[in-house]
Amino acid sequence: MDLTREVPRSPYDKLGGIVFLPRSIDKGRADLAGTLGEYVARTGRSERLFEFLGVSPDEFIDALSDRPTDEDVWSWIAERTTPRTPEEIEEFNRWMWAAQPEDEDDRWTWAEFREFLADCGQAHRTDITRHFDRLDLDENREVPEGGRPYE
Repeated sequence: MDLTREVPRSPYDKLGGIVFLPRSIDKGRADLAGTLGEYVARTGRSERLFEFLGVSPDEFIDALSDRPTDEDVWSWIAERTTPRTPEEIEEFNRWMWAAQPEDEDDRWTWAEFREFLADCGQAHRTDITRHFDRLDLDENREVPEGGRPYE
């Protein structure tokens, strides 16, 4: 994947029922290829995903090197990690979906969040308050008024 020419999948996309996992796969593959561009693959929201899965960022990205499909990656995760219950996955998904600036352990201030929206031409979107919606807007995906509802 070349993230200097295209964007990763939406943070809302799921693999194994887990949000952000396909996006982290895309960023990890770009990291391996040296085509990460301005994205980060080992920190931020991906880091929270890795913590939930119980793997290190390096382990995850290394695992991508010989697992060419999402299904291969999911099999590795299923073999490598402690299985999560549907309730744990639901709780994690809701937590990730709802993340806003200045939440516990969040490194963003509201001022930085608004500045980022302005930088990507979305300053008028004062209805946007969650990181997932901010990422989708930055990558030119449509975001409804008030942000995407939880699914």
